[in-house]
Amino acid sequence: MSSSLEYLLNRYADKTCTVEEKEELMRLLQESGNDEAVQQLIDKMLEERPETHVMSGKTAQAVLQAIFEAEETPVVKMKTTPVRRVSFGRIAAAASVLLLLTAGGWFLLNRMSKTPVTTAAVVNDVAPGGNKALLTLANGSTIVLENAANGVVAQEGNAEVVKLKNGQLMYKTAGGKPEGTSTDLTYNTLSTPKGGEYKIVLPDGSQVWLNAESSITYPTAFDARERKVQVTGEAYFEVAKLVTAKDKKRVPFLVDIKNRKTGGNIGQVQVLGTHFNINAYEDEKLVKTTLLEGKVKISQLAKNAKQEVTLSPGEQALLGTHSPLTTNRSPDINQVMAWRNGVFHFEKADIQTVMRQISRWYDVEVVYKRDIEQDDPLFFEVKRNTNLSDVLKVLNLAGGAKFSIEDKKIIVQ
Repeated sequence: MSSSLEYLLNRYADKTCTVEEKEELMRLLQESGNDEAVQQLIDKMLEERPETHVMSGKTAQAVLQAIFEAEETPVVKMKTTPVRRVSFGRIAAAASVLLLLTAGGWFLLNRMSKTPVTTAAVVNDVAPGGNKALLTLANGSTIVLENAANGVVAQEGNAEVVKLKNGQLMYKTAGGKPEGTSTDLTYNTLSTPKGGEYKIVLPDGSQVWLNAESSITYPTAFDARERKVQVTGEAYFEVAKLVTAKDKKRVPFLVDIKNRKTGGNIGQVQVLGTHFNINAYEDEKLVKTTLLEGKVKISQLAKNAKQEVTLSPGEQALLGTHSPLTTNRSPDINQVMAWRNGVFHFEKADIQTVMRQISRWYDVEVVYKRDIEQDDPLFFEVKRNTNLSDVLKVLNLAGGAKFSIEDKKIIVQ
């Protein structure tokens, strides 16, 4: 049994677990006969992964105190074994294994409580975001997509705009104009509000996922010379390969990164590959373009010269208003792609970074009633389809500040 636990614990910590393996790990963690084996393995992991899995003493102590005081704190729905007391040493070890704190650690927490895990009613709770977007057509008219019926929602030129059952938008073009035809392009804009996300299949077959409070502007039909779109906020792209009919040259795909408030051009991404993520929110210090597959070139127009960097998979370009264009060779891809994978995932994140994401997804205001500058970084992972109250329970157990809901506000104190 210990060999299976060790294998699954390491798979989970390395973030390579399949869904079936996670379920098996959770089952083994719940079995009462595995306490000693789990503690030994956690101790071993602490020795082998000191830099990744160590909390500061202040944070670990806050986590432990919260655990011991969590007599009736529901965190997530799950089946639990009869409640039993667990040694302080084991909980202390579990509190230090960051990734286990986000999953297996909850089993330890719940088994320490005097009451079974239940789902409690929370006053002023806020539901998670969902498929919400506004489509602005070429003539300026708008369609609220969550209220629109599935099927054809508009006709733009020779393209049908179709809302699919799975909550995404697709452009279906009948026929097409001959290559090289000069024509005025018409544009549509898909924009998500706070608490919204949406997927669109562009006229060339490229797929784009928009995070909350984001937008993409695009032609209803691409010409043969280039494909250019404009984005604000955060978007993940999987670009379709498109070549000219005449000489089989690849048709360029360009992304202009815009400032949502001013409309100014921040930079441009030239797509030489396929899969990449752009985070360009105005309230973030840097615009981050992260490449997962293929190759992209990022350009920034500085005062005196044009700066460019070319990314390889696993690299990230950092672009600031008052700083030079730089490259991060080893960004945390799991954190970058967490929103696309349906989770909040933070490692060594400050409270304000966490709150900005939560504010966008739940469409709430954040009010700080304490000095947070000296707080320890936060480490946690929770699904984005979770009610806000349960997310705040995780944060309250992560140590440091305390979080509560008042109307549509998160109070940090």
